[in-house]
Amino acid sequence: MKKTTVILIILVFVTLFCVGLYVYARATLNQFHETGVEAANIDDGISDMHEAGSDNAMGSGVRNEKGYSGVGKKDDRDKAENDPYVKMIKDSKRVNILCIGLAKYSLADTLIVASLDPESNSLDIISIPRDTYFYRPGFESAAEKKINATFYGNSLAERAQSSLNSVRDLLRIPVHHFVKIEYKGVEEIIDAIGGVEVDIPFDMDYDDPTDDLHIHFKKGKRLLNGEDAVKYLRFRQNNDNSHSDGDIGRIGRQQKLIKTAMEKSLGLQIMKIVDIAKEYIKTNMTAEDMMSYAMEVSKIKMENVKMYILPGEPKYIDGMSYYIHNGQDTRNMIMEIYQ
Repeated sequence: MKKTTVILIILVFVTLFCVGLYVYARATLNQFHETGVEAANIDDGISDMHEAGSDNAMGSGVRNEKGYSGVGKKDDRDKAENDPYVKMIKDSKRVNILCIGLAKYSLADTLIVASLDPESNSLDIISIPRDTYFYRPGFESAAEKKINATFYGNSLAERAQSSLNSVRDLLRIPVHHFVKIEYKGVEEIIDAIGGVEVDIPFDMDYDDPTDDLHIHFKKGKRLLNGEDAVKYLRFRQNNDNSHSDGDIGRIGRQQKLIKTAMEKSLGLQIMKIVDIAKEYIKTNMTAEDMMSYAMEVSKIKMENVKMYILPGEPKYIDGMSYYIHNGQDTRNMIMEIYQ
């Protein structure tokens, strides 16, 4: 009898502890939640998606400044519904999350789509150059024709929704959630995990007094603290224009640093990182979403994390530097990820 009583008492305490932990976790994670942002589903522009297969829309990668024709026409929608590409994406259980990195100003400095596949326990990361050409009717200035300028609106919800919809239209995949993170948060999280080791490929010397940004690193391996890691993430070229590899070189460095940070974060006290992050991160994911995805991510092995860069090439248009994505190669990349 005594043994049974002891077991019952232990079970009660374990249950209370688990419930308390769940309630605490929910309350903490709810601090990240931003209301008013809906998933950008492909149903919202399914005829656009079918037109994405045409040479005009997918060959050059430059969105037609008159917009895509035929939106909402029944014959286009019927064709799109029967497109194997569309069916593949709609039948998938993948969850796509747009990560938006912000510096001091309102433009998105970093755009990354994390595509989580719970069936294969894999994670695919797609980096989108911030100078990617993306036209929206009504936004006619040269700077407004870049994908990072779509993070626009009167509130965070409006800005996030605009970016979600734009990245959906660019990649032709649904984008279910957004995560906005300020670089100050990245800095503090990296400090919390003890810094990250990187192999700096060349001497980096860049100064931007208007942004109070000064980057001076020597070539070679070194352990970066949070402040230096953010500088490393933001570097695009030297003052003398040497090593001017722009967004593409920067994205490669970002991806390596992200992977290193992910590997180092395993086994650390996650609540410590969460406590830091809640000041700098907002998302439309609910607490339940976050806990569910965290469980899925915990099952992923690092060899099942793959990195991609939006296919394309830099190009000057009317004196402005853009990154012109290749539509057909983008479609092929998405098919490789989804299949």
